[in-house]
Amino acid sequence: MAQQPQGRFRRFVQTPLGQVALILIAVAVVVVTYVFVDVIIAVPAILLFGLAFPIWMGLKRPRFLALVGLVIIVAVAPLATVVFTQEVYVPVSAASSATNVPLSDGKQVMQNATVSPYTGGAGTNFTWTVTIYPQDVPENNSTPVWLNLYISTCPGATGNDSPNCQAGYPFTLLNQTLPNTTQPYTATFHYRIGSNGIWSWQMGIFTKNRTTGVPYFQTLQGDPTYNGIQGPIIGGFAAIYGELITSIYIQDLLLLGAPFYFALLVYMLFKNRERRHKEAQQRALRPGPAPTAPAGTPSAPATGPGTPLPSSQAPLSTPTGPPAAPAPSTVPELNCPKCNAVVYAGEKTCWKCGAALPTS
Repeated sequence: MAQQPQGRFRRFVQTPLGQVALILIAVAVVVVTYVFVDVIIAVPAILLFGLAFPIWMGLKRPRFLALVGLVIIVAVAPLATVVFTQEVYVPVSAASSATNVPLSDGKQVMQNATVSPYTGGAGTNFTWTVTIYPQDVPENNSTPVWLNLYISTCPGATGNDSPNCQAGYPFTLLNQTLPNTTQPYTATFHYRIGSNGIWSWQMGIFTKNRTTGVPYFQTLQGDPTYNGIQGPIIGGFAAIYGELITSIYIQDLLLLGAPFYFALLVYMLFKNRERRHKEAQQRALRPGPAPTAPAGTPSAPATGPGTPLPSSQAPLSTPTGPPAAPAPSTVPELNCPKCNAVVYAGEKTCWKCGAALPTS
C-alpha cells in the first residue's frame, strides 16, 4: 500500500499531460536557481530535474530527455532576462575609492561618487559628482592634481581598448584640473548621452609623489569583475531587454546546455553498452540448431508414438507382408561364371551377359 501513491504519480508522469507538467516543473526550478541563487548552482539543477528525475520516473528515451533539456535551455534565457532587466533599473549605491594598500594607505580620497538621474532617455544631460578629501592622499603625495571621468558601455573601461569588450564600443573621457587645497570639496561633471543602453562609468584621481614627481593614480571601487560602476540606464524596458537577451542566451547555452548534453551523451553510451550486454546474454542462452550427424552414422532409434520397436523389443508375431529384401550391403556377392561380372546370390541370370547362374 505504501508504494501505491508513488506508482500512481509515476504512471501520471508517463502520460502526455504528466510529461508536460514535469517539463514545466524543471523549467521553473532551473529559472529560480539561475536568477535568485547562482548561475553555477543552476547546472546541477538542470541535471537533476531535467535528466536524473525523468530517468528515475521511467522516462528513459534519449529523444525525450533531449527535448526536456532543449525546452529548459530555450525557456530559461527569456524568463531570466525579465528579472535581470528589472534589476538593471535599481540604482546602485554611491562609490568611493579603495582603502587597501598599495592603492591607498587606508583612507578614501574620493567618496560618495554618484550619477544623476540614474535612468533617462536618449539626450538626457547627466550629472556626476564626487567628494574629494585632499588630506587623505597617500603619504608623501601632493594634493590631487586632476580628476578623470570615464563613460562607456564597456564596464570598467578606462580607455577604448579594454580587454573586457570588443573594439568599437562607445567611450568618452572627461577631465578637470583640481584646486590646490587641503579642504574637502565636490567635483562635478555634466555630460549628455545620446543613445540607449546600459552605460558604465569610473573615476580616476591623480596625485604626485613629492620626492620622485611620479603621478599616483587611484580609482573608485566598482564591481568585483570589471571594476566598473553601472549607470546611467537609457531607454525603456524593451530596449534594455533586447540588449541583455543575447548575452544571457550565450551564457545559458555554455553553462547549462553544454553540461546537460554531455551528461545525456554519457547516459546514452552506458545504455547502449547495457543493451549490447543483454543481447549477448540472450544469444548465449538461446538454443542453437541441432547438430547434423556425419554421413554413414546410424541414427538413434526413434521413440515417438507409432515408431516400430527394435527387433529385440518387437513383439513375437508372424509378419503378414512379404519379407523385406536385405540391404545391398549385406547380400553376399558372386561372380558370373561366363563374364565374371559381380552378381548377387539368388539371381537366376547375369545382368550383364544373360548367362544362367548356378543356384545353390
